[in-house]
Amino acid sequence: MREIRDDSLIDMKFMMEDAGFTAKYFYSQINAGHLPKPIKYGRSSRWMYADYQNWKHSFLPDLKKAS
Repeated sequence: MREIRDDSLIDMKFMMEDAGFTAKYFYSQINAGHLPKPIKYGRSSRWMYADYQNWKHSFLPDLKKAS
């Protein structure tokens, strides 16, 4: 498996599997300004792994204790 670095681009599927939330929830977080808008490549949407991790640790503080 490849190493994921802070500058790696991840997709919605990765975030849904990692955090256990739906795409609808993530888009509500984007609309609320809690998660950055995706980087668009044609029809594909990607996020910087570091941005996702920052969101995850700031909005899901209990996960810091678990990891």
